[in-house]
Amino acid sequence: MKERYDIVVIGGGASGLAAAITAARRAAGATVAVFEKKERTGKKLSATGNGRCNISNIRCENPEQVMDFFGSVGISVRRDEEGRLYPYGEEASEVASLLTACAVNEGVEIFLNSEITGMEAEPCGGFLLFVGQKRAAVHARNVLLAAGGKSYASMGTTGDGYIMARKLGHDVIRPVPALTGVEVCEDLSPIKGVRTKAEASLFKNGEMIFAERGEVQFRADSLSGICIMNMSRHIRRDGDYEVIINSVCDFRPEELRQMLQDRFAIKGLTAEEALKTLVKKPLAQRALRMAGIEPEAKAALFAGGEGMEGRERLCRELCEMRFKVKGLKGWNEAQVTAGGISLAQVDELTMESKLISGLFFSGEVLDYDGPCGGYNLHHAWLTGIRAGKGMAERCTEFTR
Repeated sequence: MKERYDIVVIGGGASGLAAAITAARRAAGATVAVFEKKERTGKKLSATGNGRCNISNIRCENPEQVMDFFGSVGISVRRDEEGRLYPYGEEASEVASLLTACAVNEGVEIFLNSEITGMEAEPCGGFLLFVGQKRAAVHARNVLLAAGGKSYASMGTTGDGYIMARKLGHDVIRPVPALTGVEVCEDLSPIKGVRTKAEASLFKNGEMIFAERGEVQFRADSLSGICIMNMSRHIRRDGDYEVIINSVCDFRPEELRQMLQDRFAIKGLTAEEALKTLVKKPLAQRALRMAGIEPEAKAALFAGGEGMEGRERLCRELCEMRFKVKGLKGWNEAQVTAGGISLAQVDELTMESKLISGLFFSGEVLDYDGPCGGYNLHHAWLTGIRAGKGMAERCTEFTR
């Protein structure tokens, strides 16, 4: 470990590695180091997308810039029908390994098990960093804070970057879990484990603020699935929230009413049998009981005009399963962090602080959170590349 570096990157994740590679390539002769608190770089990156690594999305901001970077480090990608991008071999660990190799080949020094435990801005410019519990001192002309957020703390992202940024005078928007499960007040044990295609809507104080179709997963105490995780980004502690699940969203209400009327008129069926192939058995049983109909009751009892009221209640239960929001699943289940270092204090073209020259930010430490589908990892690449260019430019200006 040298005493001085031109560029120090705090955090060896996706954003930090992209920045280090970019900076080393664009600032010939500059000394670049990455300090990673865990035993290997890219630990969280290796676990993304259930190990498949949804690295970007064609709908993201500036896809060309990120794709050019992928090509420059040898990452081949494939696109799915939704526009999500994956490494062609769908091995997240290979992406982390390749990026690490490219960084080393560009002359970047990587220090593992090396937590930055403190940072101070020096009076004449630059920064003094303290490494590990022994607080070995390292001087850096430029520092990139790419320490991540607070999701998946076991991967090393424990909010360290927020503490450092605050000590240096930056505002931090309160971090909260995002892209996570939604806890509800109702007991979902009878439908635990059910997965169904549905439309999920979120209401705040009676007003709908979010709706999305997708697979909904029912757990004993919570809802999950991609559309639910995207919904979680809109839930805060500032109101009463309710989730409505429409498990038959492909049918208009009048179509569903006619369907139920026809099915309940079929000879010999029970009420539960009348819902077969429409919704899964546990959901059918729950909807029937909520509508005041026993699943084993003869469907004929609720056919015709005399059964209209019961069928109407059932139609409503199928279209509008209501759940009162209790809260969000915690940091260990959240895929990303909402909140972080205020973007108002960062130049988003270079990712340099507007308050302190030579200090840069990238990745999840910033106040950004996007939906599922590669948006958050894309933001990590993009801001890392921009920060790498910004730091390289400062190094080049210094040597002119």
